[in-house]
This record gives sequence, C-alpha cells and structure tokens, in this order.
Amino acid sequence: MLREYISKIGCENFPEGKPLWEVHLVKYPSLKGACTMIFKFSHALGDGYSFMRVFFKCCGRADKPSLPLTFPQTALVKTRQQDHGNRVIGLGKKLLGLLATCINTSYDIVETSLRITCLEDPPSAIRYSYTSKKRELLRPFNVYSATVSLDRVKQVRTKLGATVNDVIIGLLSYMIHLYTERKKKLMQQYGEEDGLLMMDSNGATNMTLCVMVNTRVLKGAKNLDDMIKAEAWGNRSSIAFAKLPAFPTDEQVNPLDFIITEKKNMDRKKNSLILPLLDPFLKTATRVLGQKVTNGFLYKSFKNSSTMISNLIGPKEQMAFMNHPVSNCYYIVSGIPQSTTFTSVTNNDKLMVVVTMEKEFIDSELFTSCMDEAFENIFQAAFGDNQGKDDNEIKNKSD
Repeated sequence: MLREYISKIGCENFPEGKPLWEVHLVKYPSLKGACTMIFKFSHALGDGYSFMRVFFKCCGRADKPSLPLTFPQTALVKTRQQDHGNRVIGLGKKLLGLLATCINTSYDIVETSLRITCLEDPPSAIRYSYTSKKRELLRPFNVYSATVSLDRVKQVRTKLGATVNDVIIGLLSYMIHLYTERKKKLMQQYGEEDGLLMMDSNGATNMTLCVMVNTRVLKGAKNLDDMIKAEAWGNRSSIAFAKLPAFPTDEQVNPLDFIITEKKNMDRKKNSLILPLLDPFLKTATRVLGQKVTNGFLYKSFKNSSTMISNLIGPKEQMAFMNHPVSNCYYIVSGIPQSTTFTSVTNNDKLMVVVTMEKEFIDSELFTSCMDEAFENIFQAAFGDNQGKDDNEIKNKSD
C-alpha cells in the first residue's frame, strides 16, 4: 500500500500556483515503524544532496539528542604523495601520469559529448525500446530496497582493493546480469522471439550506467552551513558515464569479477579531468544557449544510457526526527526517461540500496529476487563459509 502511494505521488506533477515541495505523513504502521514521512521536492529548488542535508540538519542523534550527527570525511581528490626516490624516475612517473590523464580526459570528453547528443544504448532487459522520440516520463513504478551491513561491504572492498562505490556498482552490474539471463530463459519458455532478438543484439553487453556525482565532494563533503556561506546551494551534480561489466551469457560467473572489472573502469575515470570540466561546461552552455538547451543535454544523458545510480553518505549514528527514532531513510528519483534507477544511502553502519522499476516492463518479482541473490552470492564468493549469519542477512525494507 505504501509503495503504491509513493508511485502515485511520484507520477504527479506539482500543482500550478503551489510550492515546488510537499510533505506527506502516512499514518500507516508497518514492520519498520509507526508511520512514514515522505518529502517530495522539485529539482528546480536544488539537488538531492541539498535536500538530504536539510533533513539531516533537522535531525539529531537518537542516543544523545544534544549532540549533532557526524559524517564520514569524503573527497574525490586524493592528496598526492611526494616521491622521495630517484628524481628521474619520479619525473618519469609524473610525465606518464600526465599523459594518461590527457588521454583519459580526451576519451571522456568525446564519450560525454556523444552521450548527451546521439550515442544511445541498444534495447535490453532493463532498457525500453523507444519507438517514438518522446515518451511519458512520469510512469508508474515499483520500489524495492535491501539493507546490508556496511562493515561487510567494507570487508569486500578491502579484500579486492576497491572502494565502496566500486563494490556497489559491481553489485548492480551482477544483479542486472542475473536478471537479463533469467529474463531470456523466461522468454524462451514462452516463445517471445521478438524480445529474445532485442536482448541478443548486443543489448545485454552494451549497457551504460549514468553515475550522478556531487561536485561539492571534489574538495570534501560540505555541511549545510558551509553550503549556504559558499553559495553552494542548488544543483551541483555532474554526470559520469561508466560501462557496465559484461561477461559470457551464463549465470555461473564469479560475482567478484564484476567488482574487479568495475574498479578498473572507475580508476580510469578518476584519472581524468572530465568531472571538473563538465560543471563549468554546463554553466557556460546555460548562459550562452539557455536553460532549455542544458535541460536537453541532461535529458539525453538519461535517455541514452541504460540506468543510473546516485549515492549519498549519511550520518554514522542513528537519527531521530523531533525525538522520534528514524528506522531508515532513503530517496528515489522519478520523472527521468529510464526504466530502472538505483540509489544508495549509508547510515548507522548500514548500506541501503533502493531500485525503482517501471511497471508493465520490468518484472519486479524476478528483479528483486536477483537483487537479494546478488548480495548473497557476492558475500559467499568473497568469504565462503567464513561469513557470519548476521552479516550475510539481507533485510528487505520495501515498506
């Protein structure tokens, strides 16, 4: 019932003459809490990072209300370490690094330019086959979420020498792989030849992920007060495109290979200047060409890719809103031309991954089963029988 209500309000435009924000209080008890509070905002007011920071500002610690929430320190730009070895070798490494950065940046500029204009992913199990240039953006969707121990995810990260984001994106790639293979088997069973042809024409091996990046973290995370002082409120999100790892069309693949491959892709992205360059490019395009043209670029970014992911780092402690403990919180994005979207939130040593699935196109029951299995298989592949029962437990939080 709650999920249906979220889908309903997510598919509605804001009434004319009314503020571009709404607050819904659903007094419908569930296993997760006595009631649910839903905030609905328009991106004309700001990005998700701004909205969530406002919410966090309104919350306190559940264990010690007098103390503020604390957040992990994050930054996309790493401090360069000085090379105290041979100067010639150090200079050679710097020149090679600079050359690699130039090559990666040039590649990303070309790729991004094509993505926001004409380069489009083929149809697949998670990407609708567009038969017309325009399609209704506000379409009904299902919502599903899963929560796992953040410490367990960090152990996978340490084992593979990756980052938490690498693990998350590799996990998404693996669950999409499982869904694609099982969807194909169902189509074969029911004789859906047109769908099989669509998925076999490189659709399953040519999927692009649109990664939303908050440019404020280029110099470290900003709290609400710093954002207002620095006039950093508003839309400060940039876009990066990442190729989803593809492996032979078989379910029996090593789940860790998806994380390892994604780590290589993201390491190359980090050794590029596309993110610092894209934000001023969009600002210049807005001033010269107008907001409508810039909105068209952003629309094409989503339309031409298969899915998207947005990550948010929440507080370390459990939150309380007006002295009421918050069992969990997450956010979703609606109104974009994609059939599946992913968001993730870390809070209170837990990682919550949320997916929205377009109704009448995505088999939500099959997809959610693949999502749960992907978590289990990742941990099983990483730790075998040494993983604890509590660590491996996946708690579904769809309500």
